[in-house]
Amino acid sequence: MSSGAPASPGRATIHDVARLAEVSTASVSRVLSGGKPVSAEVADRVRAAAREVGYRPNPAAQTLLRGSSQTIGVVAPDLGNPYFAEILKGVAAEAAEGGHHTLVAGTDEDPDREYRSAIELARWVDGLLLCAPRMSTPRLKEVAAASRSLVLINRVLRHPSIGAVVVDYHRGVRLLCEHLRSLGHQRLVYLEGPPHAWSDQQRQRGLRTAEEAGQTVIRVPCGSALLDGYAAVDEALSLRPTALIAFNDHVALGVLTRLRELGVDVPGDLSVVGIDDAPMSAHLDPGLTTFAVSTVELGRLAWQRFSSDPAAAATHLSGELVIRGSTGPARRRRRGQTSAAKV
Repeated sequence: MSSGAPASPGRATIHDVARLAEVSTASVSRVLSGGKPVSAEVADRVRAAAREVGYRPNPAAQTLLRGSSQTIGVVAPDLGNPYFAEILKGVAAEAAEGGHHTLVAGTDEDPDREYRSAIELARWVDGLLLCAPRMSTPRLKEVAAASRSLVLINRVLRHPSIGAVVVDYHRGVRLLCEHLRSLGHQRLVYLEGPPHAWSDQQRQRGLRTAEEAGQTVIRVPCGSALLDGYAAVDEALSLRPTALIAFNDHVALGVLTRLRELGVDVPGDLSVVGIDDAPMSAHLDPGLTTFAVSTVELGRLAWQRFSSDPAAAATHLSGELVIRGSTGPARRRRRGQTSAAKV
């Protein structure tokens, strides 16, 4: 074997390996790509030369040779939200077990950016996982056409090549409202999620069930972030509810922060509930009553859909009501007041 590593370690080429191993570039390519077999002696020389010069195969070239990138693309609307971080944890763990890497893109709740990110990622990965996609149905179908495989979390679209894993938020909100009704809460404010969120539509279904049972539900536009919840509190209090339902636990944290600033006692003056049971929810003061969902399991199930029949019915993940200190009996109304919530 001749000597002479390239002048710039880490930037070696296939030609450097071929020169050092004294074989053709075609032989190097066959060894490093797992293509047509060569003799064991040649294979050993090529691998030794590759190590010596620090050669790293080009991922794009390897993808062309194998027909697979061994990579999954994940697009999420808010990487700062613990909900999506936990989903990513489940996806990444399962993908690693299957020998795949994970590429992640955040979109800051922008449907246009989400669409562009998904279309670009689809060029490089074996499959796409879209977490709670906000883009329109026609654009989602475009992404499906551009993708080798597509799985959605918390969005259902009847399409032969799209798989889906969804949480039963209709049931979750119904359980929360029933819990509040058992405590005497009849006047509720719901802090709505992002306008394009499919999961918000499912929450609204649960609220309509509560209204049919006699509870009053007033909707207040909000969002999905901590600061959204913080900003929505003053308007919510002006409506004099006895209980407040946040779109998710992240929003509820912002709500509790603002209520503390205003001197509103939780749950003495106002009960507060969240949805999803984020990791911090059990450690708040008071602990947050919520509808608990295993988001790590959600990510695992989404990965498993890549190897199943995409045309099959959506995989449904249930959850459970977790009661903590943020809910208590509704205060009795005083004469002349529509609610006992302090403002």
